[in-house]
Amino acid sequence: MKTLRKYHKWPSLIIGFFLLLFAISGIIMNHRNWFSGINFPRGLMPPEYRYKNWNLAAIKGNLELDNGRVLVYGNIGIYSTDSSYKTYSDFNQGLGRGMDNRKVFSLYKSNAGQLYAGTLFGLYRYNQAAEKWEQISLPEKSPRVVKISENKTGVLVLTRSHLYKIVNETSGNEKISEINIPSASNSDGKVGLFRTLWIIHSGELLGLPGKILVDLVGLVLIFIVLSGYFYTFLPSITKRAGEELKSRLKKINRTSIQWHNKIGYYGIIIFIITTLTGMFLRPPLLIPIAYTRVNPIPGTILMHHNPWHDRLRDMESDSSGNIIISTSEGFYRFAPEKDSLSIPLPVQPEVSVMGITAFQFLDNKNLLVGSFSGLYSWNIEEQSVTNYITGLPAQKTGRGNPFGSLAISGIINKNGLPVALTEYQAGWIPLKNSGVKSEMPASLAKLPISLWNLSLEVHTGRIFSVILGDLYILYVPLMGLTTLLILITGWWLWYKMLKRRKNHKKKNANENKQIA
Repeated sequence: MKTLRKYHKWPSLIIGFFLLLFAISGIIMNHRNWFSGINFPRGLMPPEYRYKNWNLAAIKGNLELDNGRVLVYGNIGIYSTDSSYKTYSDFNQGLGRGMDNRKVFSLYKSNAGQLYAGTLFGLYRYNQAAEKWEQISLPEKSPRVVKISENKTGVLVLTRSHLYKIVNETSGNEKISEINIPSASNSDGKVGLFRTLWIIHSGELLGLPGKILVDLVGLVLIFIVLSGYFYTFLPSITKRAGEELKSRLKKINRTSIQWHNKIGYYGIIIFIITTLTGMFLRPPLLIPIAYTRVNPIPGTILMHHNPWHDRLRDMESDSSGNIIISTSEGFYRFAPEKDSLSIPLPVQPEVSVMGITAFQFLDNKNLLVGSFSGLYSWNIEEQSVTNYITGLPAQKTGRGNPFGSLAISGIINKNGLPVALTEYQAGWIPLKNSGVKSEMPASLAKLPISLWNLSLEVHTGRIFSVILGDLYILYVPLMGLTTLLILITGWWLWYKMLKRRKNHKKKNANENKQIA
């Protein structure tokens, strides 16, 4: 019992604070839309989180307008600048408060002259008269618009789960119709193990009730940690307290530690599941399971009727009217209303597990594909992939490292061709001696970080990289293993205690029976 108490007490005291951070940040991450209007000052973040030279995915791309102005967009929202990228003005009116509401993935001006924006929380159209963005309702809950483009049939809008076409866009009474994306010809009916563990960990597996259940787990974890600290440090706290206060605190302590033990004992399974699934959502344990596929869990959202649910990432239309989609499982091509299946493209550029960040045609044959794995020129018909920076045939770096030599976060175009890229750490880098360069204004460099993104950095342990360096990658697995040790030793302590009580009661009952 002494050994069990030692292995339960001291690890708990050491990592209890970090468990509180896990619980609080996890609850915030579980409800991004609830907290989307709350920011955190960037100036209070470590230096690695400060904007400099458009780094940290500050901008993803740009859109050249007919009046000589240019719109840049990305994590900072939308800003208007001149063709030389010298002065900037806010272009976010109507998108809402909070940096999360201004997270823009796509910006497009249609042939009819309508200006559209695809954001984390939906589709917007710019009202020229009112000089503000107005949201257009899409037929799905919480649409995350990742790409807006246009083909011969009209304006196309891609979310993480659906493809739509805008009909009658200039009439003032536009209609949204869905374009069916055929199932993949190589579909095996399975889902990614990473996706499975993700929605188990967040509770999304059971929809909103599941998320609320995991929120309760987080709240209970907060209580367990605080009650454990209270139990440990109460003797020191009450040394100089009056007898009446001391008596009240001891009573509270007895009650809280009883609930501490009972909740930990009876809830151990869900605590272990939450801990284990969280450990495998970050490297290094993520690496061996990142591309593993498993059968979907029956009766859950993994059995979704839409085979592309939460799998779509980007798209482009070729000159023949075919649509090429980038998904979490590779690239596919199909002809709308013609093909019965989406065909996987045989030779594909490497895309980081972190997701695609650039996807556009360079000419009629070649596509530019960017991600944290690098920047590539892809000729689908010739089945060739070239490193866009070096001009050499692309070399596979393997699926282990989510980062390549260049972590591409965006592309800056001029007349439809790339003139600069934004690298996640380095920021704005001109391409091929284009000379197109922009200094990031101090006012934009001071823009805050969203509370959700701050929670993500805390929850994954990346924020501790300023202290631990590259060893921060071990933060999540080590915290997970320590938490499992605490849970198991705590459960075993309470089990032995219950067993002792039961034996003691049984012994007393036998003695009373003998006396009688």
